[in-house]
Amino acid sequence: MKDIKILEKAICKAKGYPYGCVVFPDILKNNGYYRIIFSHDFAEAFWKYDITKSYLYHLQQMVLEKEPLKYLEKFL
Repeated sequence: MKDIKILEKAICKAKGYPYGCVVFPDILKNNGYYRIIFSHDFAEAFWKYDITKSYLYHLQQMVLEKEPLKYLEKFL
C-alpha cells in the first residue's frame, strides 16, 4: 500500500470516520506526518481497541521502525 493511503486509513481509523478522509500528499514531504503519527492523542485514538498493549507500547515500537507507516499498516 502506498504511504499516503496508509496515512489516510490510519487517520480515518483514529478519527472514527467509516467512509474515509482525504490527506494531501504534501504532508509526506520532509516527514511532515511524523507530528501526527507520533502524537499521544493520535496513538491513543488509533489503538484504543487494542486490549493487549497500551498505545505507549506502540509508540515505542514505531520509534524503532525504519518506516513507521509500515508499522501502522499492520493494524489497519
